[in-house]
Amino acid sequence: MDCSRISCSPVPVHAMMELLRELGPFHYMMNQGNVGDALIAASTVALFEREELNFSSCGPELPAGKEEITLVYGGGGGFVPYFGMLPHYVRLFSDPRLRKCVILPQSFRDCDELVDVLDERFTVFCRERASYDYCLSRNGKARFLLADDMAVAAEPEMLKKRPVRLPFLEMEERAWGKRMKRDVKTSLVALPGAGKLAVCLRDDPESTGHAQALKELPLNTDLSVYSVRVIDEVEHAFAYTRWLLKALDQPDAILTDRLHLGISGALLGKEVFLMDNVYGKISGIYELSLRERFPRVHLLNELSEFPWLEKVLTVPDLDRCRERKAKHARQIGKAAALSKYLYYRKEENGVLRVKVCGLRICKKRVG
Repeated sequence: MDCSRISCSPVPVHAMMELLRELGPFHYMMNQGNVGDALIAASTVALFEREELNFSSCGPELPAGKEEITLVYGGGGGFVPYFGMLPHYVRLFSDPRLRKCVILPQSFRDCDELVDVLDERFTVFCRERASYDYCLSRNGKARFLLADDMAVAAEPEMLKKRPVRLPFLEMEERAWGKRMKRDVKTSLVALPGAGKLAVCLRDDPESTGHAQALKELPLNTDLSVYSVRVIDEVEHAFAYTRWLLKALDQPDAILTDRLHLGISGALLGKEVFLMDNVYGKISGIYELSLRERFPRVHLLNELSEFPWLEKVLTVPDLDRCRERKAKHARQIGKAAALSKYLYYRKEENGVLRVKVCGLRICKKRVG
Protein backbone atom coordinates (compact mmCIF):
# COMPACT_ATOMS: atom_id res chain seq x y z
CA MET A 1 0.00 0.00 0.00
CA ASP A 2 1.37 3.40 -0.97
CA CYS A 3 0.26 6.05 1.51
CA SER A 4 1.85 9.48 1.39
CA ARG A 5 2.92 10.93 4.67
CA ILE A 6 0.71 13.96 4.20
CA SER A 7 -2.92 13.28 3.31
CA CYS A 8 -5.73 15.81 3.20
CA SER A 9 -8.58 13.28 3.49
CA PRO A 10 -9.27 10.27 5.73
CA VAL A 11 -7.83 6.93 4.71
CA PRO A 12 -10.74 4.61 3.74
CA VAL A 13 -11.38 1.65 6.02
CA HIS A 14 -10.55 -0.88 3.30
CA ALA A 15 -7.15 0.77 2.75
CA MET A 16 -6.45 0.69 6.48
CA MET A 17 -7.31 -3.02 6.57
CA GLU A 18 -4.92 -3.71 3.68
CA LEU A 19 -2.15 -1.90 5.55
CA LEU A 20 -2.80 -4.13 8.58
CA ARG A 21 -2.92 -7.26 6.43
CA GLU A 22 0.57 -6.46 5.16
CA LEU A 23 1.87 -6.63 8.75
CA GLY A 24 1.30 -10.38 8.89
CA PRO A 25 0.42 -11.79 12.33
CA PHE A 26 0.03 -9.04 14.94
CA HIS A 27 -1.05 -8.43 18.51
CA TYR A 28 -3.99 -6.09 19.10
CA MET A 29 -4.06 -4.04 22.31
CA MET A 30 -7.24 -2.08 22.97
CA ASN A 31 -7.06 1.46 24.33
CA GLN A 32 -8.13 0.89 27.92
CA GLY A 33 -10.81 3.17 29.29
CA ASN A 34 -14.55 3.58 29.66
CA VAL A 35 -17.64 2.36 27.83
CA GLY A 36 -16.83 4.56 24.82
CA ASP A 37 -13.45 2.84 24.51
CA ALA A 38 -15.31 -0.48 24.68
CA LEU A 39 -17.34 0.52 21.61
CA ILE A 40 -14.15 1.39 19.73
CA ALA A 41 -12.51 -1.93 20.65
CA ALA A 42 -15.56 -4.04 19.82
CA SER A 43 -15.99 -2.28 16.47
CA THR A 44 -12.30 -2.79 15.70
CA VAL A 45 -12.18 -6.50 16.53
CA ALA A 46 -15.42 -7.16 14.65
CA LEU A 47 -13.85 -5.49 11.61
CA PHE A 48 -10.67 -7.57 11.98
CA GLU A 49 -12.74 -10.73 12.14
CA ARG A 50 -14.78 -9.76 9.10
CA GLU A 51 -11.58 -9.07 7.14
CA GLU A 52 -10.02 -12.32 8.43
CA LEU A 53 -6.87 -10.61 9.68
CA ASN A 54 -4.26 -12.72 11.47
CA PHE A 55 -4.32 -11.20 14.96
CA SER A 56 -4.45 -12.09 18.63
CA SER A 57 -5.73 -9.85 21.42
CA CYS A 58 -3.48 -9.06 24.36
CA GLY A 59 -4.16 -7.29 27.64
CA PRO A 60 -2.82 -3.88 28.68
CA GLU A 61 0.82 -5.08 28.62
CA LEU A 62 2.97 -6.44 25.80
CA PRO A 63 3.31 -10.24 25.70
CA ALA A 64 6.26 -11.55 27.70
CA GLY A 65 8.92 -13.85 26.30
CA LYS A 66 9.04 -12.43 22.76
CA GLU A 67 12.06 -10.77 21.18
CA GLU A 68 10.08 -8.99 18.45
CA ILE A 69 6.48 -7.82 18.55
CA THR A 70 4.21 -6.43 15.85
CA LEU A 71 1.59 -4.34 17.63
CA VAL A 72 -1.63 -2.70 16.55
CA TYR A 73 -2.72 -0.31 19.29
CA GLY A 74 -6.41 0.56 19.46
CA GLY A 75 -8.01 3.89 18.73
CA GLY A 76 -9.35 6.27 21.36
CA GLY A 77 -8.67 9.48 23.21
CA GLY A 78 -6.03 8.56 25.79
CA PHE A 79 -3.14 10.63 24.44
CA VAL A 80 -4.07 13.75 26.41
CA PRO A 81 -2.76 15.12 29.73
CA TYR A 82 -6.02 14.89 31.69
CA PHE A 83 -5.91 11.36 33.08
CA GLY A 84 -2.28 10.72 34.06
CA MET A 85 -1.67 7.96 31.49
CA LEU A 86 1.00 9.58 29.30
CA PRO A 87 3.98 8.03 31.18
CA HIS A 88 2.43 4.59 30.62
CA TYR A 89 2.12 5.19 26.87
CA VAL A 90 5.68 6.54 26.63
CA ARG A 91 6.98 3.34 28.26
CA LEU A 92 4.80 1.16 26.04
CA PHE A 93 5.89 2.72 22.75
CA SER A 94 9.54 2.96 23.83
CA ASP A 95 9.77 -0.83 24.23
CA PRO A 96 12.71 -1.99 22.06
CA ARG A 97 10.89 -5.25 21.20
CA LEU A 98 8.44 -3.39 18.95
CA ARG A 99 9.30 -4.34 15.38
CA LYS A 100 6.39 -2.47 13.84
CA CYS A 101 3.50 -0.61 15.43
CA VAL A 102 0.30 0.79 13.98
CA ILE A 103 -1.71 3.16 16.18
CA LEU A 104 -5.35 3.22 15.13
CA PRO A 105 -7.24 6.58 15.05
CA GLN A 106 -6.37 8.58 18.15
CA SER A 107 -6.56 12.14 19.44
CA PHE A 108 -3.29 13.85 20.42
CA ARG A 109 -3.08 16.99 22.59
CA ASP A 110 -0.21 18.40 24.70
CA CYS A 111 1.66 15.09 24.71
CA ASP A 112 5.06 16.10 23.32
CA GLU A 113 6.89 13.39 25.26
CA LEU A 114 4.72 10.72 23.65
CA VAL A 115 4.82 12.02 20.07
CA ASP A 116 8.60 12.36 20.30
CA VAL A 117 9.19 8.62 20.92
CA LEU A 118 7.39 7.57 17.71
CA ASP A 119 9.93 6.69 15.01
CA GLU A 120 10.10 4.99 11.60
CA ARG A 121 8.53 1.80 13.00
CA PHE A 122 5.24 3.61 13.62
CA THR A 123 2.25 4.29 11.39
CA VAL A 124 -0.14 6.56 13.25
CA PHE A 125 -3.75 7.35 12.37
CA CYS A 126 -5.22 10.61 13.72
CA ARG A 127 -8.98 11.03 13.98
CA GLU A 128 -9.17 14.81 13.63
CA ARG A 129 -7.16 17.38 11.73
CA ALA A 130 -5.91 19.20 14.84
CA SER A 131 -4.24 16.00 16.10
CA TYR A 132 -2.80 15.34 12.66
CA ASP A 133 -1.32 18.84 12.34
CA TYR A 134 0.06 18.69 15.89
CA CYS A 135 1.83 15.37 15.28
CA LEU A 136 3.32 16.52 11.95
CA SER A 137 4.62 19.70 13.59
CA ARG A 138 6.63 17.70 16.14
CA ASN A 139 7.66 14.49 14.43
CA GLY A 140 9.35 13.89 11.07
CA LYS A 141 10.04 10.18 11.55
CA ALA A 142 6.73 8.33 11.94
CA ARG A 143 4.08 8.15 9.22
CA PHE A 144 0.90 10.07 10.14
CA LEU A 145 -2.44 9.64 8.39
CA LEU A 146 -5.99 10.90 8.87
CA ALA A 147 -8.76 8.35 9.44
CA ASP A 148 -12.27 8.12 10.84
CA ASP A 149 -12.77 7.02 14.43
CA MET A 150 -13.01 3.21 14.45
CA ALA A 151 -16.52 3.26 15.93
CA VAL A 152 -17.89 4.98 12.81
CA ALA A 153 -17.53 1.66 10.94
CA ALA A 154 -19.46 -0.30 13.59
CA GLU A 155 -22.39 -2.55 12.72
CA PRO A 156 -24.75 -1.96 15.67
CA GLU A 157 -27.21 -4.79 14.97
CA MET A 158 -24.40 -7.33 14.87
CA LEU A 159 -22.82 -5.94 18.05
CA LYS A 160 -26.17 -6.01 19.90
CA LYS A 161 -26.68 -9.68 19.03
CA ARG A 162 -23.15 -10.91 19.68
CA PRO A 163 -23.16 -13.27 22.70
CA VAL A 164 -21.67 -11.93 25.93
CA ARG A 165 -18.98 -14.42 26.89
CA LEU A 166 -18.38 -13.45 30.50
CA PRO A 167 -17.60 -16.05 33.18
CA PHE A 168 -20.63 -17.31 35.08
CA LEU A 169 -19.87 -15.50 38.33
CA GLU A 170 -19.21 -12.02 36.89
CA MET A 171 -22.67 -10.94 38.00
CA GLU A 172 -21.61 -7.46 39.05
CA GLU A 173 -20.68 -6.67 35.43
CA ARG A 174 -24.01 -8.00 34.18
CA ALA A 175 -25.80 -5.91 36.80
CA TRP A 176 -24.10 -2.79 35.40
CA GLY A 177 -25.41 -3.77 31.97
CA LYS A 178 -28.93 -3.99 33.36
CA ARG A 179 -28.49 -0.67 35.12
CA MET A 180 -27.53 1.11 31.88
CA LYS A 181 -30.84 0.25 30.27
CA ARG A 182 -32.92 0.88 33.39
CA ASP A 183 -31.36 4.26 34.18
CA VAL A 184 -31.87 5.52 30.64
CA LYS A 185 -35.49 4.35 30.66
CA THR A 186 -36.07 6.01 34.05
CA SER A 187 -34.57 9.31 32.84
CA LEU A 188 -36.24 9.75 29.45
CA VAL A 189 -37.84 13.15 28.82
CA ALA A 190 -41.07 13.22 26.78
CA LEU A 191 -40.79 15.65 23.88
CA PRO A 192 -43.44 17.43 21.81
CA GLY A 193 -44.45 15.04 19.04
CA ALA A 194 -44.31 11.90 21.22
CA GLY A 195 -40.54 11.42 21.04
CA LYS A 196 -38.26 10.79 24.02
CA LEU A 197 -34.92 12.37 24.90
CA ALA A 198 -31.92 10.99 26.81
CA VAL A 199 -29.49 13.48 28.40
CA CYS A 200 -25.97 12.00 28.71
CA LEU A 201 -23.44 14.63 29.86
CA ARG A 202 -19.98 14.10 31.30
CA ASP A 203 -18.60 15.38 34.61
CA ASP A 204 -14.83 15.03 34.32
CA PRO A 205 -11.80 17.13 33.24
CA GLU A 206 -12.89 17.06 29.58
CA SER A 207 -16.22 18.80 30.29
CA THR A 208 -16.47 22.43 29.18
CA GLY A 209 -19.08 23.17 31.86
CA HIS A 210 -21.37 24.79 29.26
CA ALA A 211 -24.16 22.34 30.10
CA GLN A 212 -23.84 22.63 33.87
CA ALA A 213 -27.54 23.43 34.29
CA LEU A 214 -28.48 20.02 32.86
CA LYS A 215 -25.52 18.01 34.10
CA GLU A 216 -26.60 18.34 37.73
CA LEU A 217 -30.16 17.13 37.11
CA PRO A 218 -31.04 13.56 38.22
CA LEU A 219 -32.13 12.74 34.67
CA ASN A 220 -28.54 13.13 33.40
CA THR A 221 -27.21 9.63 32.67
CA ASP A 222 -23.51 9.49 31.77
CA LEU A 223 -23.39 5.94 30.41
CA SER A 224 -19.67 6.15 29.63
CA VAL A 225 -18.81 5.61 33.30
CA TYR A 226 -21.18 2.66 33.84
CA SER A 227 -18.56 -0.03 34.40
CA VAL A 228 -17.06 -1.97 37.29
CA ARG A 229 -13.47 -1.20 36.35
CA VAL A 230 -11.27 0.16 33.57
CA ILE A 231 -12.20 -1.84 30.46
CA ASP A 232 -9.03 -3.35 28.99
CA GLU A 233 -10.08 -6.77 27.63
CA VAL A 234 -11.86 -7.44 24.35
CA GLU A 235 -14.62 -9.73 25.67
CA HIS A 236 -15.55 -7.13 28.29
CA ALA A 237 -15.57 -4.53 25.50
CA PHE A 238 -18.09 -6.58 23.51
CA ALA A 239 -20.27 -7.01 26.61
CA TYR A 240 -20.37 -3.30 27.48
CA THR A 241 -20.92 -2.36 23.82
CA ARG A 242 -23.94 -4.62 23.63
CA TRP A 243 -25.40 -3.10 26.80
CA LEU A 244 -24.64 0.45 25.64
CA LEU A 245 -26.37 0.01 22.28
CA LYS A 246 -29.42 -1.58 23.87
CA ALA A 247 -29.67 1.28 26.38
CA LEU A 248 -29.38 3.98 23.71
CA ASP A 249 -31.91 2.28 21.43
CA GLN A 250 -34.67 3.47 23.82
CA PRO A 251 -34.70 7.26 23.20
CA ASP A 252 -35.49 9.01 19.93
CA ALA A 253 -33.03 11.84 20.57
CA ILE A 254 -29.80 12.17 22.57
CA LEU A 255 -28.05 15.24 24.00
CA THR A 256 -24.45 14.46 24.91
CA ASP A 257 -20.87 15.69 25.11
CA ARG A 258 -19.62 12.09 25.09
CA LEU A 259 -18.33 11.33 21.60
CA HIS A 260 -19.13 7.63 21.54
CA LEU A 261 -22.57 8.01 23.04
CA GLY A 262 -23.20 10.38 20.15
CA ILE A 263 -21.72 7.97 17.60
CA SER A 264 -23.78 5.12 19.09
CA GLY A 265 -26.93 7.19 18.69
CA ALA A 266 -26.00 8.08 15.12
CA LEU A 267 -25.42 4.43 14.22
CA LEU A 268 -28.81 3.56 15.71
CA GLY A 269 -30.53 6.24 13.61
CA LYS A 270 -31.31 8.62 16.49
CA GLU A 271 -31.28 12.41 16.36
CA VAL A 272 -28.12 13.43 18.19
CA PHE A 273 -27.14 16.83 19.61
CA LEU A 274 -23.41 17.01 20.35
CA MET A 275 -21.56 19.51 22.52
CA ASP A 276 -17.79 19.85 22.32
CA ASN A 277 -15.22 18.86 24.95
CA VAL A 278 -12.44 21.10 26.28
CA TYR A 279 -9.88 20.44 23.54
CA GLY A 280 -12.12 20.27 20.48
CA LYS A 281 -12.07 16.51 19.93
CA ILE A 282 -15.79 16.24 19.26
CA SER A 283 -16.01 19.19 16.87
CA GLY A 284 -12.94 17.92 15.00
CA ILE A 285 -14.35 14.42 14.54
CA TYR A 286 -17.76 15.86 13.66
CA GLU A 287 -16.23 17.89 10.82
CA LEU A 288 -14.04 15.05 9.55
CA SER A 289 -16.34 12.04 9.89
CA LEU A 290 -19.89 12.77 11.04
CA ARG A 291 -21.31 15.90 9.39
CA GLU A 292 -21.83 14.41 5.92
CA ARG A 293 -22.33 10.79 6.94
CA PHE A 294 -25.02 11.39 9.59
CA PRO A 295 -27.38 14.29 8.71
CA ARG A 296 -29.34 13.80 11.98
CA VAL A 297 -26.26 14.60 14.08
CA HIS A 298 -25.96 18.28 15.06
CA LEU A 299 -23.08 20.13 16.72
CA LEU A 300 -24.16 22.79 19.24
CA ASN A 301 -21.91 25.76 19.96
CA GLU A 302 -23.94 26.73 23.04
CA LEU A 303 -26.52 24.96 25.18
CA SER A 304 -29.02 27.68 24.24
CA GLU A 305 -29.07 26.23 20.70
CA PHE A 306 -30.65 23.01 21.98
CA PRO A 307 -34.31 23.16 20.86
CA TRP A 308 -35.85 21.50 23.95
CA LEU A 309 -33.81 23.18 26.68
CA GLU A 310 -36.78 24.68 28.54
CA LYS A 311 -38.65 21.39 28.35
CA VAL A 312 -35.77 19.56 30.04
CA LEU A 313 -35.26 22.23 32.70
CA THR A 314 -38.92 22.03 33.73
CA VAL A 315 -39.30 18.24 33.82
CA PRO A 316 -41.46 17.14 36.79
CA ASP A 317 -40.86 14.12 39.07
CA LEU A 318 -37.10 14.61 39.40
CA ASP A 319 -37.25 13.17 42.92
CA ARG A 320 -38.81 10.01 41.54
CA CYS A 321 -36.04 9.75 38.95
CA ARG A 322 -33.41 10.21 41.67
CA GLU A 323 -34.99 7.52 43.86
CA ARG A 324 -35.19 4.99 41.04
CA LYS A 325 -31.57 5.53 40.05
CA ALA A 326 -30.52 5.11 43.68
CA LYS A 327 -32.43 1.82 43.78
CA HIS A 328 -30.65 0.60 40.66
CA ALA A 329 -27.31 1.58 42.20
CA ARG A 330 -28.06 -0.43 45.35
CA GLN A 331 -28.70 -3.49 43.21
CA ILE A 332 -25.14 -3.26 41.91
CA GLY A 333 -23.88 -3.67 45.48
CA LYS A 334 -26.16 -6.66 46.01
CA ALA A 335 -24.84 -8.30 42.87
CA ALA A 336 -21.24 -7.81 44.00
CA ALA A 337 -21.99 -9.24 47.45
CA LEU A 338 -23.88 -12.22 46.04
CA SER A 339 -21.09 -12.95 43.56
CA LYS A 340 -18.67 -13.38 46.46
CA TYR A 341 -21.19 -15.49 48.39
CA LEU A 342 -21.75 -17.82 45.45
CA TYR A 343 -18.02 -18.21 44.93
CA TYR A 344 -17.78 -19.42 48.53
CA ARG A 345 -20.84 -21.67 48.19
CA LYS A 346 -19.39 -23.19 45.03
CA GLU A 347 -17.09 -25.26 47.20
CA GLU A 348 -20.01 -26.77 49.11
CA ASN A 349 -22.86 -27.28 46.64
CA GLY A 350 -22.96 -29.11 43.36
CA VAL A 351 -25.61 -26.89 41.77
CA LEU A 352 -26.01 -23.10 41.70
CA ARG A 353 -29.42 -21.51 41.14
CA VAL A 354 -29.36 -17.72 41.15
CA LYS A 355 -31.31 -14.63 40.16
CA VAL A 356 -29.57 -11.28 40.48
CA CYS A 357 -30.88 -7.81 39.65
CA GLY A 358 -33.57 -9.04 37.28
CA LEU A 359 -31.33 -11.49 35.43
CA ARG A 360 -33.10 -14.69 34.57
CA ILE A 361 -32.49 -17.67 36.83
CA CYS A 362 -29.27 -19.47 36.01
CA LYS A 363 -28.56 -23.10 36.80
CA LYS A 364 -25.06 -24.51 36.59
CA ARG A 365 -23.51 -27.68 37.88
CA VAL A 366 -19.97 -27.13 39.12
CA GLY A 367 -17.18 -29.51 39.95
